[in-house]
Amino acid sequence: MTPSPISIQERFYPESTCFGCGQANPQGLRLTSFEAENGVISTFVADEAHSNGMGTLNGGIIATILDCHSGAAVLLDSASETGELVDLWVTAGLQLRYRLPTFLEHPCELHAQITERTESSMVVAATLKSDGKVRVQAESRWARLPQR
Repeated sequence: MTPSPISIQERFYPESTCFGCGQANPQGLRLTSFEAENGVISTFVADEAHSNGMGTLNGGIIATILDCHSGAAVLLDSASETGELVDLWVTAGLQLRYRLPTFLEHPCELHAQITERTESSMVVAATLKSDGKVRVQAESRWARLPQR
């Protein structure tokens, strides 16, 4: 599949109302992720509404964007050569390691890549970097939804 200038979320789920990455949710974060050489990448620019009240990014917002960004890696991996979604996946687990505070004044650079894959599950490693430093590391497990 050739990399697209359109985000993974806009390509596969343009009508999604997911709070983290749904492009059709006017109150959501509207995260956009793009295919990269080694997984998927994104930039998230926080504002005061995403604060923990002390000048840093709220931990729940961090969890949401890393979960949704990891999901973009899974979506991309599960698409066919023609770009159609073959299977649907859901988060089965998410572990976060908050290493350093993430200050609001710097954009967040997100990276995610699949590290394990079976027919029914995937594991994704993701990082949030800001101001040149890894601030948060995440590992998520994804389960394939059975077809109805």
